[in-house]
Amino acid sequence: MEILDAPQPNAAIDPNAVIYGGFWPRFGAMFIDGLVLAPISVGVMYFNVTSAKSSLLLAVVTLLTLAYKPIMEYVYGATLGKMALKLKVVDAQFEKAGLQEILLRNIFHIVPSLVTLFFTLDIYLSPEFEEINGFMEYSQYSGQFKSLQIMNFVSGLITIVDAIVLLADSRKRSLHDKIAQTYVIERQPSYAL
Repeated sequence: MEILDAPQPNAAIDPNAVIYGGFWPRFGAMFIDGLVLAPISVGVMYFNVTSAKSSLLLAVVTLLTLAYKPIMEYVYGATLGKMALKLKVVDAQFEKAGLQEILLRNIFHIVPSLVTLFFTLDIYLSPEFEEINGFMEYSQYSGQFKSLQIMNFVSGLITIVDAIVLLADSRKRSLHDKIAQTYVIERQPSYAL
């Protein structure tokens, strides 16, 4: 016989009791994640551009930094930045988001990064790249590749639109959250996911 008054372990969280992660906490989490990834994404890539010049190292570092956010959100419900600011990613029922939701919510990060990797590999494979000795030289040289500039512009534009949608939404959902049917909420002890 079932006791109807007992709390149900799978009972849905009341959407009115949820505190949604707003712009500044999410920005702070993104900043922390940037600091976490900086030794790899900036340090190793600087070494690669100025010394190693390895397209394999470029691909490995890009894929590692690209995988960080989806893996952390899928396995732990949050990146290290979100954990530090007590935020987590949940699905439309405020439960742990599945792999499909996590991949969809990161689509604006995954696709531009892979396209940029493709264009950057073209730079690494060019004979002129071997002559580059500094990061400023690399910046000037890579500026000649219009496809890379267009990709960076489109990626920046998507980020701006994503932020505007987040600021305008009453439940603090960005465009990528709406596409994936996810929310970023404040982690509360009563939310057992």
